[in-house]
Amino acid sequence: MLIRFGISAGELKAIVDSVYAHAGSEHLAAQGERVTYSKLAVITGINRSFLPAILATPQDEFRPRSQTQLHRAARVLNGWYDDVAFQTRTGEPAVLSVSGKRKSFEVLAHRYSGGVYYPTLLSELLRVGAVRMVGSGRVRAIRRAPAPGGTSADAVQTAGEITGDLLATLEHNLVARPHELLPVRALALRVDAKSLSLFRSQLSKRADNLLEMTDAFLQAHRSSDSQPTTVIPPAPDEAPPVTDLILGAGVFAICKSSSQVSTDTRSAESAKKRAGPPPGNNKRKRKKKRSR
Repeated sequence: MLIRFGISAGELKAIVDSVYAHAGSEHLAAQGERVTYSKLAVITGINRSFLPAILATPQDEFRPRSQTQLHRAARVLNGWYDDVAFQTRTGEPAVLSVSGKRKSFEVLAHRYSGGVYYPTLLSELLRVGAVRMVGSGRVRAIRRAPAPGGTSADAVQTAGEITGDLLATLEHNLVARPHELLPVRALALRVDAKSLSLFRSQLSKRADNLLEMTDAFLQAHRSSDSQPTTVIPPAPDEAPPVTDLILGAGVFAICKSSSQVSTDTRSAESAKKRAGPPPGNNKRKRKKKRSR
């Protein structure tokens, strides 16, 4: 998915570094420890010299540390749209010759791609529809982003929030005691592809009904900031009291192609073969050989 939306490995690492640095800082503060760059470097593995710049940027304003970490195709398109050397007099991206020493796609790629051979880059931009050939040996920019359309920033943000909620529940269950586990249920079977439309319709209706019931329950138990809550102070070795929570539920469908399932199955079987038989089986075989 990240490759589809033009996120490079360098940009992903910058995002992970930002998340780790801020989460590590919150973790140390929650433990009552003094937050220092040295401690953060130890628990996150991030180079200490990078931490001041990372933490100086709030996570909701995060941008990659450097333009060089952006997807190479995106960097070339950005240069095409922003650099006056490759624009028309009205500020639009100019139609460029594919090769040449002046105002050509070859020069543009050399300046912004970070060393990628320009025919390779041009082929990729043509493949995703970000540029188009015009006549013989000339190319026109079609859009600023290399990734094809089909989504929006709001849709991606919503998907991230839902994923975060699911991961928070799974994380809770990994460390919770048995009586504190939150319900997590999943079921997936191989079915006829023609049933997808009916499945989508039926699950949507049942999901709406479930969420309506959940909403009614949560509305009836909403906490009120205007009403004081009496809290019994905890013992010294107990966790701080919790007066309210954010509770909710989510419903999502599972839909994978049979090729994905086959690939997952083959990968699991290959892993088992590489791991070899269980130790117990080896012992039984050795015992049988000795008895003979």
